[in-house]
Amino acid sequence: MEFRLLYEGELLSSGNRPKPKNKHAIRRKLHPQLRRLWQTKNNLRQYAEHLGSSVDPHGGTEEERIKRGIAGLGASWPIAGYNFVPLVTSRWALRCSVDILLLRPDETQVIHSDGGDLDGKVKTIFDALQIPRSLESAGGIGPQKDEEPFYCLLEDDKLISEVHVTTDQLLSLPEHRRPEASDSFAIMHVKINHRGGGPFDRWFD
Repeated sequence: MEFRLLYEGELLSSGNRPKPKNKHAIRRKLHPQLRRLWQTKNNLRQYAEHLGSSVDPHGGTEEERIKRGIAGLGASWPIAGYNFVPLVTSRWALRCSVDILLLRPDETQVIHSDGGDLDGKVKTIFDALQIPRSLESAGGIGPQKDEEPFYCLLEDDKLISEVHVTTDQLLSLPEHRRPEASDSFAIMHVKINHRGGGPFDRWFD
């Protein structure tokens, strides 16, 4: 399975200080994209329906079974008032590779800048791709009305098996807005793989 996630907006370097509000702002922009993925990918819909049917084999319509399956997944990762639905988890023996095209106003195109800034920005992205561990790491912000459940890519960023980053200059943002120094535009190409044969192959290949 492979797909792309987009992010446009402020991207701060993790540096020596955590920036949970910025990370959660990124996470919140990725949430509706991942929700749409679960709604439109047939294998994910079938997996959610399978989970919903295991609770009540004869109950409800297909959409109701899918909704019940998703709710069950969210109940498995309750943190700080949220119910998270990660796609890549150790429970399913999944890993993923991430190929990032990162556009920034800075013309520097090297991965290791003198101040470690780009490395810190990539680390911020990785932190935003995973479930936060506490309300504090979610920026002190509880779930909003459209964030039940809350969709994330990763249970843990340790499940990223391979990373490739390409950088270039960000000339403008959508609607021709001139980017601020901290702005970035990122396209993340995600490829998911299942490690070893097992019952989850049919859902995540």
